[in-house]
Amino acid sequence: MTDPAHPLYGRRFPIISVSHPPQRPGHVVVAYRDFMRLRIPVLSTSLAPSCASTPRTKLTRTALLDLLALVQECAAPCPVPPDPSGADSTRT
Repeated sequence: MTDPAHPLYGRRFPIISVSHPPQRPGHVVVAYRDFMRLRIPVLSTSLAPSCASTPRTKLTRTALLDLLALVQECAAPCPVPPDPSGADSTRT
């Protein structure tokens, strides 16, 4: 899995079959946990054409703007050192 937005990103699976239907993105059927098969979009794998492999992220533009707004609300200014309390000690 080469698509960072896919929940199985970074995992490797044995390929059972690959389909390439005309005019549509294909899919890959892989073996998962010895008894299941998963159908995964080709675009989420290393089998995707190189022109289709553009960097993707799980964060949307709206999510990033919300995160930045939250950080600005929570960011406290640098604390001012407190004024000294009481008089200085006298040296003997």
